[in-house]
Amino acid sequence: MPPYKFYGPVRDSEAPKTLGQWWRGESITESIELCEYETTYPVFFKYLPREGRILESGCGTGRWVFHLRQKGFNVTGIDLARDALEMAKAYDPSAPVLLDDVLHSRFADHSFDAAISLGVVEHFEEGPQRALAELRRILKDDGILLISVPINNPVRRLLFNRLRAMYAWYLMRKGTWKAVAFQEYRYTRKEFRNYLEGAGFEILEVAPQDFRPPKNMGLYTDFRSFQSRHKRWELNALGKLVFAVLRSVSPWVACSGVLWVCRKSPCQVPCGMR
Repeated sequence: MPPYKFYGPVRDSEAPKTLGQWWRGESITESIELCEYETTYPVFFKYLPREGRILESGCGTGRWVFHLRQKGFNVTGIDLARDALEMAKAYDPSAPVLLDDVLHSRFADHSFDAAISLGVVEHFEEGPQRALAELRRILKDDGILLISVPINNPVRRLLFNRLRAMYAWYLMRKGTWKAVAFQEYRYTRKEFRNYLEGAGFEILEVAPQDFRPPKNMGLYTDFRSFQSRHKRWELNALGKLVFAVLRSVSPWVACSGVLWVCRKSPCQVPCGMR
C-alpha cells in the first residue's frame, strides 16, 4: 500500500511549493523557544558537527537556524516562502536564510557536512525522492542528515484516518469535495526507511518526534477537541489525560512524527529508488 495521503481544506493549504507552514501565527521568539520542547532535541547535539557547515532545507522562519547558531553551529537556511524569510530578516537582518528551492538549490555538490529537513519532504505529492536526492547531492561523503516526517501512528491508523475518511465522504455528499486538497503524506517507519535507503542513506538512529509536556504536537494537531483554548501547542485537561495514558503504552502510539538520523552512503552505482 502507498503511504497515507492526508487531505485538508484548501483554505488551510499554501502554494504547492511552500506547504506545511505551521509557523503561521507565531512570533520568531515563540518559534525559537519551541526548539527546546522537541523530544528529539538531544539528538541534534549528538550528531550535528560543531565545526562543519550545516544546511536547513525548508527552514521556514528560521527557528532552528537561529537556535543552533546561538549554540555555536554554522547553519544556513533555505526556503521558498518569501513571507517566512522576510519575518526572519526582520528579526535579524544578518540571518543566513536564503530564498532557494529544496528540490534544486544553488549549492554545489558536497557543500555541507550535515543537513536538516524537518517536516518538508512529505508535502510533495509526487513523493520525497527528488528532495532526498537533492539532500544527498549537497552533502559531503559520510555527511549527516536529520530528517523528520509525520508518522502514521497507531492512533491515526485506528481512529483519526477513519474519521477523516468519514469527513471526506461528507464533503463529497455535499458536493464540496473540490474544496479539499492534498497536504501531506504520513508514513509508517518501514515506508520511509525504504525511501531513505533507496536514496542512498544509512540509518543511524530513529526517534519519535513530539513536544515535551506541557506542550504537545501529535494529539494537538489531529484533535481540536483536545486543544487548550488559551495556550498554543498545549492540550486541555482531557487531552492531557488521554496523552498520558497513550504515552504510558509507548512513545510511538500518538507521537506526531519520526526523526531519522542518516549518513550519506557511498554508492557503487548511481543512487536512486530501488
